[in-house]
Amino acid sequence: MFHQNYMIALQSINVYVLIQMKDNISVGVFKERAEDIMELSSESLRKIYLGSSGHPFQLLLRLLWETGLQVREVVALKVGDVDLSRNRLRIVDTRNACIRRGDIGYRGRRHKEERSIALPTILFYPLCRCTQGRSTDQFLFYSRDPFAPCSSRTVERFIQDLGKRVAIQGLTASAFRDTFILHNLRNGTPAHPLQEHLGFFNRQPFKRYERYLGLREGAVDYPALALEKRA
Repeated sequence: MFHQNYMIALQSINVYVLIQMKDNISVGVFKERAEDIMELSSESLRKIYLGSSGHPFQLLLRLLWETGLQVREVVALKVGDVDLSRNRLRIVDTRNACIRRGDIGYRGRRHKEERSIALPTILFYPLCRCTQGRSTDQFLFYSRDPFAPCSSRTVERFIQDLGKRVAIQGLTASAFRDTFILHNLRNGTPAHPLQEHLGFFNRQPFKRYERYLGLREGAVDYPALALEKRA
């Protein structure tokens, strides 16, 4: 029974839960010092979307908040990692991601295995336009040369500057990940499939989010309840 519920929950995060923001989900833009968490409201995401209009990184930002990926994972993506026929996105393992980005500091990093995550349907057509007619070995996002990745630092700097322009104080890339995680926990997504989606090694990273939400420990591990809450 648990296995069946778990599989249902895993399917649910793949199909339903990948940030389809509603006005009543988030309560504002704020930062909790103790936890260093920043949550973005739908209005703030709208400001970010409009403020980045016409910039090549607009789709990159949407991918961050719709999937909860980290910047270093997104800048390592290539066109061939996008499978629009199955609505899947391949995230390569840590070693290959470092090689793609040209990082020399792989040694000593905790190794993450390759994983595949679901793409939210809202990004289907934007990604169609982004990948159409392009070589599979080109980077999905780039600055000048499509065969050279843009740097994580460039993206981070763009996000910080954008935050200043749209009056969102202290905006960083981690706010998109925070918002994604909080949105899913609020809507009853079980921790284990969410952990696999994000590439976490264990449940430890969720504890500060659970404290932030005031959830009792283990409260998000009941797939049946989670599905009822989503219905």
